[in-house]
Amino acid sequence: MKNKIIADVLEILKKEKKINIDKIRADALRLYFNLNPDLKTSGAVSLYRKGKISLSRAAELAGISVPEFKEVLASKGIVRITRAKNVKDMDRKIKKILV
Repeated sequence: MKNKIIADVLEILKKEKKINIDKIRADALRLYFNLNPDLKTSGAVSLYRKGKISLSRAAELAGISVPEFKEVLASKGIVRITRAKNVKDMDRKIKKILV
């Protein structure tokens, strides 16, 4: 019942005061995440695991550094898969640097 009242209030304010409900929802969600940082981190981990965001973006969303986020992943038993560089390309770059 409370959700219905909140929805009604938002709808009235939208019409009478010309408020942006999407912005209010986004601000409320941002506030909720700031009050519940574990939930914010869990969301970032989930998005990262599903391949929806990069490691650096996930760390940014969680509000921590990339090394800290890597520790979070490790603590949850999440193995990061990285692509290895081609050996020939690496050798060529090393020779270029050394010559």
